[in-house]
Amino acid sequence: MAIDHRAIVAAGNNADLYAAMFASHGLCYDRLPYGFVGRDRPPPYYSNLTVLSPGHAGEIALQIGTLAQSFDGALGVKDSFCELDLGPNGFDVLFDASWIWRDAGLPTCTSTWTRIATETDLRLWETAWKQAGSATQHRMFTGTLLEQPEIVFLGQKRGDEFEAGCIANISDGCVGISNVFSLSRPDDVFRQATAAVASIAPHLPITGYETGPELSHARQAGFEAVGDLRVLVSRAARF
Repeated sequence: MAIDHRAIVAAGNNADLYAAMFASHGLCYDRLPYGFVGRDRPPPYYSNLTVLSPGHAGEIALQIGTLAQSFDGALGVKDSFCELDLGPNGFDVLFDASWIWRDAGLPTCTSTWTRIATETDLRLWETAWKQAGSATQHRMFTGTLLEQPEIVFLGQKRGDEFEAGCIANISDGCVGISNVFSLSRPDDVFRQATAAVASIAPHLPITGYETGPELSHARQAGFEAVGDLRVLVSRAARF
C-alpha cells in the first residue's frame, strides 16, 4: 500500500520536535534517514525510536535491538507507517493514531491565544498541561525552548492561570500542532488551537497526529487523516 507523502512530512516534523525536546534536556540522539533514535532515555511521553521513512524495517529492527540492550528491554517505538511486526520481540500496542493534515489558507476562527514569552508563563502553561491529563513529576519544557524560533508555545490565559494551550513547531514545508489541551472546553479546543497555530505560520500546512475523540475534533477543525501510525511499548524487549 502506497504511503501518502504528507504522512512522511508529518513524521519528519514530529521528529523535529523530538530533536528540540531531547536537546533541551541535554539528551543524545541520532537523526538517521529512516529514524530518530534516542541514545539517552527519553523524556516522559516520548519514544526511544521514531520511524521517519517507510521501507526500512530491517535497519530499524537492528536499531531497536541495540536500544533494547542499552535500556534493559524497556522501550517505546513510534511505528510511523504501521510496518513493524514487533509482537514476537515482546512489544504491545500502546495506541493507534492517524497522521493529520490541514492545507494552508483554509479559513479559521479568530484566535485569542497568545505566544508564551517568559519562563514564568511557560511554567504556568506546563502546570495546566499536566492538570489536563499529562501527569508527570518531571519538568518537561525548559526555558531554552523559548529561545528556539521554530518552537512556539501558545495558550489562553485567564487571570494568572492558563486554561488551554498547544505547541507549534515549524519545519520546512509545514508546522506541527501537538500537546493540545484544555481545562474547560475540550470539545472546542482543537479549533481554537488550529487558529492559533495558523496565525503564526499562515503560509504553511498544519500537521500532527491524533487518536480517539481528539481525532474527531481535528477533523471538525479542517484536518484530514493521511496515514496510520502506532506506538509500541515493551518492558522486556528481546532480540
